[in-house]
Amino acid sequence: MARHSALHALLILQVFILHVSALNGNALLLRRAESNLTRQNHNDSTVDFLDLEERLVSEASGPACQAEPDSSTRVILRVVVPNNHGSTAMEATLMSSTNLATLCASNVWQCEGHKLLEQLGHGTVMEELDTSLWLKTFSKHWNLEKPVLLDKKTKWMSLAINEDRPLVEATPPQAMQSMGIRSLQTAYVIMYKPICLWSLSHFVVDHIKNKPRVHARRELDELEEQVQLHKYLRSEGRPVVVVNYADLVWNSDFTKKRLESFLPCLGSLDMDYVPKLGVDVFPGNNMKVSTGVKTYGQQSDPIDCCNYQLPEPELRMKGRCMRDDEWPNEGVSFRGGLDQFLDKERQRRLAKATHYLDRFSQV
Repeated sequence: MARHSALHALLILQVFILHVSALNGNALLLRRAESNLTRQNHNDSTVDFLDLEERLVSEASGPACQAEPDSSTRVILRVVVPNNHGSTAMEATLMSSTNLATLCASNVWQCEGHKLLEQLGHGTVMEELDTSLWLKTFSKHWNLEKPVLLDKKTKWMSLAINEDRPLVEATPPQAMQSMGIRSLQTAYVIMYKPICLWSLSHFVVDHIKNKPRVHARRELDELEEQVQLHKYLRSEGRPVVVVNYADLVWNSDFTKKRLESFLPCLGSLDMDYVPKLGVDVFPGNNMKVSTGVKTYGQQSDPIDCCNYQLPEPELRMKGRCMRDDEWPNEGVSFRGGLDQFLDKERQRRLAKATHYLDRFSQV
């Protein structure tokens, strides 16, 4: 018990420092935090985050819900994806389920909860952490008859740790209680994008041309935030699944199977679903989705666009960003990954975070 408590406290402290570092650009603080927190003694016991990784891999998260969910409980599905990293593609895919409620009816940009709070004048960090405030607000726009309520989190990802326990322990707002809802549970989809897939976002392409080093460091910060969030959720026993954006696009059948197994209460998913205007999405959402992810993947070659090698299970090879000397196309700006714009220490951290997420994206 003491070991678990120490681990829990260390993970929360590490994520807080990661978040502050991302906001302030204080990379030195982050490096010191990693060095200090990798091993700590508590009652002569050593907390080793590598040991934690091995244990968590061997304990893959089970289903987050049942195929026939309890009518008095709602699953709040938190999709944790940085901006411009495929969150719209993931949400559009999940919309193919008739058991999912989104915030799109609020007519807010990209159906995102934090944008809804900002629109209503509640956009500060403290208000983002006020679980009762945003539950009450979101309940006005979710279809509460649905068993799964989607909250797409693209901003302040590390704050999800602080929000998790209050959310699980929260008393449902009056709007939910009037529907017979007595309890809430959480489930998480953490989706990351391999660092060589930057060319799939027009915004990122423009940003890289102007500030490649700044963007590369931001990518690293976001990956590390996702790693720490995952460690925390597993240490708390929360259901969570990690998805590689490359698998969503180019290995969609594999991703479909994983998502359906993780969330049986969603039923069957259509990996080529295109949200319908006036039904799933509305003009103010500005969600311009013209093709499903499966078709999109068929139209884009992963090596030509991104220097990304797809998995080859028969050779026991996982998907990966190829090295610069493996890049087959000359004349492509920045060629492959953004790691070339990081110093050696940050490259080491990038490899560590990517390795961690890669492993969990296959279980």
